[in-house]
Amino acid sequence: MPHTVSQSIGDPIPNNTEHAVSVTLPTWEATVGYEEGQAWVVSKMTSGYPRFFIHSKIQALAKLLEDTYGKGQDEERVMIFPTYDVAKRCREFIKRRSQSPKCQVRILQLSTPGPKDDVEASYRVEANISAVFFTASEFPVAKQYWQHSGEGISSRLGEYCLQELKGLEEAKRKEEELASSRRTSRNSRLSTSSVAEPTDEYSTFIEERFGRNLDLRFSKEAKLLLRKRIAGNVSEVEDSPRGAMQFSEDDVYLYPSGMASIFNAHQILLHTSELKDEKSVCFGFPYVDTLNILRKWGAGVHFYGFGDDESLDELEHKLEQGEKIMALFCECPSNPLLKTPNLPRIKQLSDKYGFAVVIDETVGNFLNIHVLPYADMVVSSLTKVFSGDSNVMAGSLVLNSESKFYSVLKAYMNENFEDLFWDQDAIYLERNSRDFEVRSSKINENALEVLKLLQSSPLISQVFYPSLSVSKKYYDAIKTKTGGYGGLVSFVFKEQVDAVCFFNQVALSKGPSLGTNFTLACPYAILAHFNELEEVEKWGVDRNLVRMSIGLEPTQDLLEILQKALDSALEQHQ
Repeated sequence: MPHTVSQSIGDPIPNNTEHAVSVTLPTWEATVGYEEGQAWVVSKMTSGYPRFFIHSKIQALAKLLEDTYGKGQDEERVMIFPTYDVAKRCREFIKRRSQSPKCQVRILQLSTPGPKDDVEASYRVEANISAVFFTASEFPVAKQYWQHSGEGISSRLGEYCLQELKGLEEAKRKEEELASSRRTSRNSRLSTSSVAEPTDEYSTFIEERFGRNLDLRFSKEAKLLLRKRIAGNVSEVEDSPRGAMQFSEDDVYLYPSGMASIFNAHQILLHTSELKDEKSVCFGFPYVDTLNILRKWGAGVHFYGFGDDESLDELEHKLEQGEKIMALFCECPSNPLLKTPNLPRIKQLSDKYGFAVVIDETVGNFLNIHVLPYADMVVSSLTKVFSGDSNVMAGSLVLNSESKFYSVLKAYMNENFEDLFWDQDAIYLERNSRDFEVRSSKINENALEVLKLLQSSPLISQVFYPSLSVSKKYYDAIKTKTGGYGGLVSFVFKEQVDAVCFFNQVALSKGPSLGTNFTLACPYAILAHFNELEEVEKWGVDRNLVRMSIGLEPTQDLLEILQKALDSALEQHQ
């Protein structure tokens, strides 16, 4: 079914998708208005990226818990997490960063009923959640944990728990209604039952119409298939896309978001590393919350924002002088500048000086690049091209069985790993990712054609793409035999007015996220670094940079859309 492009502020992307991952910010001005909190934008936001915008179903569940279990009207707020251990991490974070010496935080654990029989098992499971209650004034701090860790409950889990908790009372009420149905007015019945049934019926229709019935009995199988698919060991695939290095799905761990996999990689090292009291290194300009995690947990971070050979020279010199680090975190390639670090050299330094290496392969994706031999842990956001449909959040963490730290890391995971990935999300992701390989290949092809168009425009001063970077040789060294350079491209216009005109005119989806099956654009620096534009420019991220994630549209259609927007910007000069 073709993707419908919305140009209305606050609409979900994809349009009419209840659990959409992205949200429409159709103009440069709307993006600025969103960042500034202007009412004309914020009041229309019915959706958003899940770690930044708490889904309406989760908000409704939180309100129900606050009303039912909160202490005093408006005195407490709540954040909801999938397990008690996650809730404890949030509680510790709030207490550590609170400005109030009397900060009070408590945790309430709740469960929904399990299935009574095999029939119910197809649509009912026992769901456990842990609610962190805190003084209302601490909400901004709690929201930081939600955003940075990526460990909050998913919108589907929130919806499920909300329906189940409401359903307990509704079932009792409906039994009474049925007993006296002949004496009860039709209007009364409608008003009583309208709370949940229209949504349930609509969701059921959509699921059945598109052959996506969510039979929860298959959730464990779905998770196993996902882990095998990531490991490259699915039976239909003869050659592992990871290359010659084979590894087991037992070393693949699923998380509720890509950020949660990064956060947990860091947490694992904080619990296992002999260098846990030392700072980590963030190598290259990263996605914003990776740096936030390294800054706000553990001993802190050394930031090498350029992520180039000179940066490695500087790091090596400090290591030679006795500097110790717990770990090096990097993206491959980086977002949004698409630089590829020198992974073999990083691995050599890791072996010599005993620090761990964590590589985020989200932008490259494991069909295009093979980074596992150079890492102790590889993390990825499965929300992106692995899923493609922009309707489910997920992440993965892979242990390298040949790592010098493997036995310690594996023992820790055997003892402490928690499955935070909600069953319904797993079923969606498994189905979305079945054609991952075909989609990735098409995106690679489209991106190369878009690249030619952007390079030929007299309005554009710089284009960022792995094959154009001075670090291309490092990308080529890890590129798989059938891989390409990915679907993410960033570009800077010579004049801001042209960037604004192009972005406002281009008839594509516009909002956060990447790796979608449809092309998705955003003014990246404005969206991700609005309050630090001068700072990020020091690292080469221009405030007028436009980032575009290339999709599956017919190539010529996509090129015509882009050319039309470029022509509109060019007309301003005539």
